[in-house]
Amino acid sequence: MNSKLVFLSNFLRNPIEVAAIAPSSKYVIKNMMKHVDFKDVKCIVEYGPGIGTITTPMLRNLNEDAKLLCVESNEKFCEFLKSSIDDSRLIVINDTAENIDYHLERLSIKDIDYVFSGIPFSFIKRKNKETIIKKTKDSLKKGGKFIVYQQYNSHLGKYLKAHFDKVLKKFELRNILPTAIFVCEKI
Repeated sequence: MNSKLVFLSNFLRNPIEVAAIAPSSKYVIKNMMKHVDFKDVKCIVEYGPGIGTITTPMLRNLNEDAKLLCVESNEKFCEFLKSSIDDSRLIVINDTAENIDYHLERLSIKDIDYVFSGIPFSFIKRKNKETIIKKTKDSLKKGGKFIVYQQYNSHLGKYLKAHFDKVLKKFELRNILPTAIFVCEKI
């Protein structure tokens, strides 16, 4: 099935879980990718990869010995990623971001370089939101970055600033619904 049809059908089935009517634009992707230095990356985690709109460009730039863990709660999106992307560096995990520590331990991964997140934080309970952000910071290596893109969440910055000393916020207007991009660095 076409990636856009997979995306739209999942949005129509569960709009709160998908939380976007269309995949991220090339402008959002480019804006996020410019914050990544791919030359020494060993591991990137992506929360909520959906149909792989950001996954694919990351794999194009990733070293041959690096890993990309995609944590996706939607089973249909996981099936789509596994069937449409044939790359040994990709590990698709059908779970929520709250369990990232379990999966990193299970896979014997100590530190991650970058975490990308498109999960709909505005629909996540405060306690769970705090847990995801804290576990993300704990799993990043020093100098690692948590890059979050959100279409609906204007209050997310306060949660990120409570855990990260350095938080940069940008906007990308060239998207179906303008998108805020937060770049949080672990110092």
